[in-house]
Amino acid sequence: MNFDTNNSIGALGSKTTRGKVSAPTTEGKSTTPEKAAARTDIGDQVVLSQEAQSAGRLQAKINSLPDANLERVAEIRRAIAEGRFEINPERIAENMLNQEDLLN
Repeated sequence: MNFDTNNSIGALGSKTTRGKVSAPTTEGKSTTPEKAAARTDIGDQVVLSQEAQSAGRLQAKINSLPDANLERVAEIRRAIAEGRFEINPERIAENMLNQEDLLN
């Protein structure tokens, strides 16, 4: 199915008009939309944008990450409560930059 709100040439090479889509021509003969829909060799196609492809790759990376290590989380909470957890701003900044690299 091809939607074109600008009345220009569609993805399948067919001219569209307001509210009506004509099928591509074959050997100079036009085909009605009903005949084009009945043909089995023409299928719907979906082309994803670069952004959608990137989002798909990001989702796959997220899905491959392990769940939170609850033991490690409890250990950090104890260290914070006891005042022995040290914050290293350089390490935090480096990890943030590494996260940005994963998005590209």
